[in-house]
Amino acid sequence: MTDGELGGICLGWWRELTNKEIGRSRADLARLRRAHGPAEALAIRAVHRLNTRLAAAGHDLRQRPERLALIAMTLAQVKEPTAASLASRMGRGEPKALSEIRFTALIQTRDAEDLSTPLRRALMATGQAANVARLASDLYRWNDRTRAAWCFDYYGAPDAAPEADLTFEETEA
Repeated sequence: MTDGELGGICLGWWRELTNKEIGRSRADLARLRRAHGPAEALAIRAVHRLNTRLAAAGHDLRQRPERLALIAMTLAQVKEPTAASLASRMGRGEPKALSEIRFTALIQTRDAEDLSTPLRRALMATGQAANVARLASDLYRWNDRTRAAWCFDYYGAPDAAPEADLTFEETEA
């Protein structure tokens, strides 16, 4: 599965989840926004709809439930889709939307469970807007290359960032 496929699946799921005309989605969205960890998120049917779609495309996240929960919980916090990456939105302005101290703490986080709170803060600081597809694929991978790319985006040099890692190998815990 490529970044585009993963991101596209997650974007489609997010659009359904945030569609105000679908009653069950509103309830699932509200529960996901309040979820405080993987166990709470995995008890929400929308998360399993996401995994079903991912599994149909060749990548079932049942072996990495914390990663599935992180993606679902984080995307549920996004209220406005944008073309700009979350990292570049965090680095905008003076002072920056997200302080360098908080950004550094976020980038140094390796465990998916520990990413939830800093990502929620980052989304709040950026008006809950992000590139949904890219955010999903970045969270799926969340490895050294992804964190390096976020650093370049944050500091305003996305063209100098290393090539995106298009493989979905397990790199670290």
